[in-house]
Amino acid sequence: MTATHANGPARVLECTGVERRFGGLVAVTGVDLHVDKGEIFGLVGPNGSGKTTLTNAITGFYPPQRGRILLHGQDITGLAPHKVARRGVARTFQNLALFNGMSVLDNILLGRHVHMHPGVFRTLLYPWLARPEEIANRAVVEEVIDFMQLQGVRDEPVEAIPLGLKKRVELARALVAQPSFLILDEPMAGMNQEEKEYMARFILDARDERGVTVMLIEHHMDIITGICDRMLVLNYGEVIQTGIPREVIADPRVIKAYLGGAHAAA
Repeated sequence: MTATHANGPARVLECTGVERRFGGLVAVTGVDLHVDKGEIFGLVGPNGSGKTTLTNAITGFYPPQRGRILLHGQDITGLAPHKVARRGVARTFQNLALFNGMSVLDNILLGRHVHMHPGVFRTLLYPWLARPEEIANRAVVEEVIDFMQLQGVRDEPVEAIPLGLKKRVELARALVAQPSFLILDEPMAGMNQEEKEYMARFILDARDERGVTVMLIEHHMDIITGICDRMLVLNYGEVIQTGIPREVIADPRVIKAYLGGAHAAA
Protein backbone atom coordinates (compact mmCIF):
# COMPACT_ATOMS: atom_id res chain seq x y z
CA MET A 1 0.00 0.00 0.00
CA THR A 2 3.08 2.26 0.03
CA ALA A 3 3.05 5.10 -2.50
CA THR A 4 6.15 5.29 -4.71
CA HIS A 5 7.77 7.75 -7.07
CA ALA A 6 10.72 7.58 -9.43
CA ASN A 7 13.24 7.51 -6.58
CA GLY A 8 11.36 4.98 -4.41
CA PRO A 9 8.81 5.34 -1.61
CA ALA A 10 7.64 8.85 -0.73
CA ARG A 11 8.71 9.50 2.87
CA VAL A 12 6.25 11.13 5.23
CA LEU A 13 8.47 11.04 8.33
CA GLU A 14 12.21 10.65 8.77
CA CYS A 15 14.07 10.72 12.09
CA THR A 16 17.86 10.74 12.20
CA GLY A 17 19.88 10.33 15.38
CA VAL A 18 17.06 11.53 17.63
CA GLU A 19 18.00 11.87 21.30
CA ARG A 20 15.98 13.18 24.23
CA ARG A 21 17.26 13.40 27.79
CA PHE A 22 15.60 14.46 31.02
CA GLY A 23 18.45 15.51 33.26
CA GLY A 24 20.67 12.43 33.56
CA LEU A 25 18.00 10.09 32.19
CA VAL A 26 18.41 9.15 28.55
CA ALA A 27 14.85 8.53 27.33
CA VAL A 28 15.70 7.91 23.65
CA THR A 29 19.05 7.99 21.88
CA GLY A 30 20.33 7.44 18.37
CA VAL A 31 16.88 6.69 16.95
CA ASP A 32 16.75 6.42 13.16
CA LEU A 33 13.47 5.61 11.44
CA HIS A 34 11.39 6.47 8.41
CA VAL A 35 7.71 6.07 7.62
CA ASP A 36 6.66 5.92 3.96
CA LYS A 37 3.45 7.31 2.53
CA GLY A 38 0.56 4.88 2.85
CA GLU A 39 2.20 2.74 5.53
CA ILE A 40 0.91 1.63 8.88
CA PHE A 41 4.14 1.66 10.88
CA GLY A 42 4.28 -0.07 14.26
CA LEU A 43 6.29 1.37 17.15
CA VAL A 44 6.61 -1.09 20.02
CA GLY A 45 8.66 -1.76 23.12
CA PRO A 46 8.32 -2.61 26.81
CA ASN A 47 6.96 -0.02 29.24
CA GLY A 48 9.49 2.78 29.68
CA SER A 49 11.29 2.01 26.42
CA GLY A 50 10.84 5.53 25.05
CA LYS A 51 7.88 5.17 22.70
CA THR A 52 5.86 8.09 24.05
CA THR A 53 8.98 10.24 24.43
CA LEU A 54 9.80 9.68 20.77
CA THR A 55 6.23 10.56 19.84
CA ASN A 56 6.43 13.74 21.90
CA ALA A 57 9.70 14.64 20.17
CA ILE A 58 8.09 14.22 16.75
CA THR A 59 5.03 16.29 17.68
CA GLY A 60 7.01 19.07 19.36
CA PHE A 61 6.04 18.53 23.01
CA TYR A 62 9.60 17.54 24.01
CA PRO A 63 11.96 18.64 21.22
CA PRO A 64 15.04 16.42 20.83
CA GLN A 65 18.39 17.70 22.05
CA ARG A 66 20.09 15.94 19.15
CA GLY A 67 19.08 14.68 15.74
CA ARG A 68 16.69 15.83 13.03
CA ILE A 69 13.03 15.17 12.29
CA LEU A 70 11.71 15.69 8.77
CA LEU A 71 8.04 15.72 7.77
CA HIS A 72 7.40 15.47 4.03
CA GLY A 73 11.04 16.44 3.58
CA GLN A 74 10.73 19.62 5.70
CA ASP A 75 12.69 20.00 8.95
CA ILE A 76 10.29 20.21 11.91
CA THR A 77 12.88 19.62 14.64
CA GLY A 78 11.87 21.69 17.67
CA LEU A 79 8.79 23.13 15.99
CA ALA A 80 5.98 24.03 18.42
CA PRO A 81 3.16 21.46 18.69
CA HIS A 82 0.50 23.71 17.12
CA LYS A 83 2.77 24.34 14.13
CA VAL A 84 3.42 20.60 13.73
CA ALA A 85 -0.35 20.05 13.81
CA ARG A 86 -0.87 22.66 11.10
CA ARG A 87 1.54 20.71 8.89
CA GLY A 88 -0.81 17.74 8.88
CA VAL A 89 0.06 15.72 11.99
CA ALA A 90 -2.66 14.50 14.35
CA ARG A 91 -2.43 12.16 17.32
CA THR A 92 -4.36 10.32 19.96
CA PHE A 93 -3.08 9.84 23.48
CA GLN A 94 -2.28 6.81 25.64
CA ASN A 95 -4.68 8.11 28.28
CA LEU A 96 -8.02 9.38 27.05
CA ALA A 97 -7.96 13.14 26.52
CA LEU A 98 -11.67 13.68 25.99
CA PHE A 99 -13.64 16.48 27.65
CA ASN A 100 -16.26 15.26 30.09
CA GLY A 101 -19.41 17.37 30.25
CA MET A 102 -19.37 17.76 26.48
CA SER A 103 -21.15 15.67 23.89
CA VAL A 104 -19.49 13.24 21.50
CA LEU A 105 -20.23 15.69 18.68
CA ASP A 106 -18.62 18.64 20.48
CA ASN A 107 -15.53 16.59 21.40
CA ILE A 108 -15.05 15.63 17.76
CA LEU A 109 -15.68 19.18 16.56
CA LEU A 110 -12.71 20.33 18.67
CA GLY A 111 -10.48 18.42 16.27
CA ARG A 112 -11.22 21.04 13.61
CA HIS A 113 -9.50 23.82 15.57
CA VAL A 114 -6.44 23.80 13.28
CA HIS A 115 -8.73 24.76 10.38
CA MET A 116 -10.67 27.47 12.21
CA HIS A 117 -9.89 31.20 12.00
CA PRO A 118 -11.60 32.98 14.92
CA GLY A 119 -11.46 36.73 15.29
CA VAL A 120 -13.48 39.81 16.15
CA PHE A 121 -13.76 40.91 12.53
CA ARG A 122 -15.01 37.50 11.41
CA THR A 123 -17.54 37.46 14.26
CA LEU A 124 -18.88 40.88 13.30
CA LEU A 125 -19.34 39.63 9.73
CA TYR A 126 -20.63 36.23 10.86
CA PRO A 127 -23.20 35.66 8.07
CA TRP A 128 -20.63 36.31 5.36
CA LEU A 129 -17.35 34.99 6.82
CA ALA A 130 -17.75 32.81 9.92
CA ARG A 131 -21.00 31.01 9.11
CA PRO A 132 -19.82 29.40 5.84
CA GLU A 133 -16.67 28.21 7.64
CA GLU A 134 -18.77 26.79 10.49
CA ILE A 135 -21.00 24.91 8.04
CA ALA A 136 -17.96 23.48 6.23
CA ASN A 137 -16.39 22.33 9.52
CA ARG A 138 -19.64 20.70 10.66
CA ALA A 139 -19.89 18.87 7.33
CA VAL A 140 -16.44 17.33 7.85
CA VAL A 141 -17.36 16.29 11.40
CA GLU A 142 -20.65 14.69 10.33
CA GLU A 143 -18.87 12.74 7.59
CA VAL A 144 -16.30 11.39 10.07
CA ILE A 145 -19.06 10.49 12.56
CA ASP A 146 -20.62 8.36 9.82
CA PHE A 147 -17.22 6.89 8.91
CA MET A 148 -16.54 5.89 12.54
CA GLN A 149 -20.12 4.60 13.01
CA LEU A 150 -20.83 6.95 15.91
CA GLN A 151 -24.24 8.18 14.75
CA GLY A 152 -26.04 6.49 17.64
CA VAL A 153 -24.04 8.30 20.34
CA ARG A 154 -23.30 11.63 18.62
CA ASP A 155 -25.40 13.63 21.13
CA GLU A 156 -24.49 11.59 24.23
CA PRO A 157 -22.24 13.03 26.98
CA VAL A 158 -18.85 11.51 26.26
CA GLU A 159 -18.43 10.31 29.86
CA ALA A 160 -21.58 8.18 29.52
CA ILE A 161 -20.37 5.93 26.67
CA PRO A 162 -18.26 2.73 26.98
CA LEU A 163 -14.46 2.74 26.71
CA GLY A 164 -14.44 1.20 23.24
CA LEU A 165 -16.61 4.02 21.90
CA LYS A 166 -14.54 6.65 23.71
CA LYS A 167 -11.46 5.37 21.89
CA ARG A 168 -13.41 5.68 18.63
CA VAL A 169 -14.36 9.26 19.49
CA GLU A 170 -10.71 10.12 20.08
CA LEU A 171 -9.75 8.63 16.71
CA ALA A 172 -12.61 10.55 15.07
CA ARG A 173 -11.39 13.80 16.65
CA ALA A 174 -7.95 13.18 15.13
CA LEU A 175 -9.39 12.33 11.70
CA VAL A 176 -11.48 15.51 11.42
CA ALA A 177 -8.21 17.45 11.37
CA GLN A 178 -7.73 15.77 7.97
CA PRO A 179 -4.12 14.78 8.74
CA SER A 180 -1.63 13.33 6.31
CA PHE A 181 0.19 11.64 9.22
CA LEU A 182 -1.63 10.13 12.19
CA ILE A 183 0.06 8.95 15.41
CA LEU A 184 -2.00 6.56 17.53
CA ASP A 185 -0.67 6.00 21.05
CA GLU A 186 -2.05 2.66 22.29
CA PRO A 187 -5.53 3.14 20.79
CA MET A 188 -6.62 -0.35 21.90
CA ALA A 189 -5.54 -0.26 25.54
CA GLY A 190 -8.26 -1.72 27.77
CA MET A 191 -10.36 -3.04 24.89
CA ASN A 192 -11.81 -6.52 24.57
CA GLN A 193 -11.10 -8.62 21.48
CA GLU A 194 -14.19 -7.51 19.56
CA GLU A 195 -13.45 -3.83 20.22
CA LYS A 196 -9.83 -4.33 19.13
CA GLU A 197 -10.97 -5.88 15.85
CA TYR A 198 -13.31 -2.95 15.19
CA MET A 199 -10.53 -0.44 15.88
CA ALA A 200 -8.09 -2.31 13.64
CA ARG A 201 -10.64 -2.14 10.83
CA PHE A 202 -11.11 1.60 11.30
CA ILE A 203 -7.34 2.16 11.19
CA LEU A 204 -7.04 0.15 7.97
CA ASP A 205 -9.97 2.05 6.45
CA ALA A 206 -8.41 5.39 7.44
CA ARG A 207 -5.30 4.39 5.52
CA ASP A 208 -7.06 2.85 2.53
CA GLU A 209 -10.00 5.23 2.11
CA ARG A 210 -8.66 8.49 3.53
CA GLY A 211 -5.02 8.27 2.47
CA VAL A 212 -3.68 8.67 6.00
CA THR A 213 -0.21 7.40 6.87
CA VAL A 214 -0.21 5.91 10.38
CA MET A 215 2.30 5.36 13.18
CA LEU A 216 0.76 2.88 15.61
CA ILE A 217 2.13 2.51 19.14
CA GLU A 218 0.71 -0.69 20.56
CA HIS A 219 1.41 -3.54 22.99
CA HIS A 220 -0.88 -6.05 21.28
CA MET A 221 1.48 -7.95 18.97
CA ASP A 222 -1.40 -9.65 17.17
CA ILE A 223 -2.55 -6.21 16.00
CA ILE A 224 0.96 -5.14 15.00
CA THR A 225 1.57 -8.29 12.95
CA GLY A 226 -1.95 -8.16 11.52
CA ILE A 227 -2.12 -4.61 10.15
CA CYS A 228 1.37 -3.04 10.16
CA ASP A 229 3.58 -2.98 7.06
CA ARG A 230 6.76 -2.45 9.06
CA MET A 231 7.67 -2.00 12.72
CA LEU A 232 10.43 -0.75 15.00
CA VAL A 233 11.25 -2.01 18.48
CA LEU A 234 12.68 0.24 21.20
CA ASN A 235 14.29 -0.94 24.42
CA TYR A 236 15.85 1.40 26.98
CA GLY A 237 15.53 4.20 24.45
CA GLU A 238 17.47 2.47 21.68
CA VAL A 239 16.39 0.73 18.49
CA ILE A 240 16.96 -3.01 18.76
CA GLN A 241 15.23 -4.13 15.55
CA THR A 242 13.18 -2.83 12.64
CA GLY A 243 11.59 -4.44 9.59
CA ILE A 244 8.67 -6.68 8.62
CA PRO A 245 6.65 -7.53 11.76
CA ARG A 246 6.72 -11.33 11.58
CA GLU A 247 10.50 -11.29 11.14
CA VAL A 248 11.08 -8.69 13.84
CA ILE A 249 9.11 -10.48 16.56
CA ALA A 250 11.14 -13.65 15.93
CA ASP A 251 14.40 -11.84 16.69
CA PRO A 252 15.96 -13.13 19.95
CA ARG A 253 16.68 -9.57 21.10
CA VAL A 254 13.01 -8.67 20.78
CA ILE A 255 11.92 -11.83 22.60
CA LYS A 256 14.40 -11.09 25.39
CA ALA A 257 13.19 -7.48 25.71
CA TYR A 258 9.59 -8.62 26.13
CA LEU A 259 9.94 -11.89 28.01
CA GLY A 260 13.30 -11.66 29.79
CA GLY A 261 16.49 -13.67 29.42
CA ALA A 262 15.23 -16.90 31.01
CA HIS A 263 12.21 -17.13 28.70
CA ALA A 264 14.31 -16.19 25.67
CA ALA A 265 16.79 -18.97 26.45
CA ALA A 266 13.94 -21.45 26.87
